[in-house]
Amino acid sequence: MIIANFVRWLVDSIGRRRAKQLVGKLEHFLQDGESVLDIGAGGGWNGERIHQEKKCNVTLLDISSNLNRTQLPLLLYDGTTIPFADNSFDTSLLLFVLHHCQDPAKVLKEAVRVSKKRVIIMEDTFGSWFGRILLCCYDTFENFPALLVEPSYKMNLPHNFKKVPEWKEAFEHLGLKLVHTEHIQRFPITQILFILEK
Repeated sequence: MIIANFVRWLVDSIGRRRAKQLVGKLEHFLQDGESVLDIGAGGGWNGERIHQEKKCNVTLLDISSNLNRTQLPLLLYDGTTIPFADNSFDTSLLLFVLHHCQDPAKVLKEAVRVSKKRVIIMEDTFGSWFGRILLCCYDTFENFPALLVEPSYKMNLPHNFKKVPEWKEAFEHLGLKLVHTEHIQRFPITQILFILEK
């Protein structure tokens, strides 16, 4: 019990610290008071930070186990069809989510459908086969603590990582306008931020 509580505290602390850094990268692309859907929200720390910093109305969406560590509302869904009408939110967030999806293109298409203005994506990326292997190992290691916090958590790790040109091709296919791209080096991996408008 003591170990489990310590792991929860540690995961929560790391999640909140990372959320502060991540939201700092994307908050100027959000308007105060907007409606935001955080798809694959996990602990909810990113959505919570956006709510605090930008006073946005944030809804958390995830697939099964309740990992939410915030007071924000969480809706569980099937991981395929987002249970909201077209254009229900100003912005949809996909922050380190698409590589966990069996069909990333379908999840992205759904995010576009429910968004009025924009979709914000942050993903890990790679440049070589060795980089991909390293990224898969890193992602597995990084997601392992969730099993300790929530034993019923269904860890979905198909490792559907893409190179930047592959992402750009997917965005073009959906008719999205790429308005901002930012590479972020976080040893041992590279992350990329995409700001997309409809």
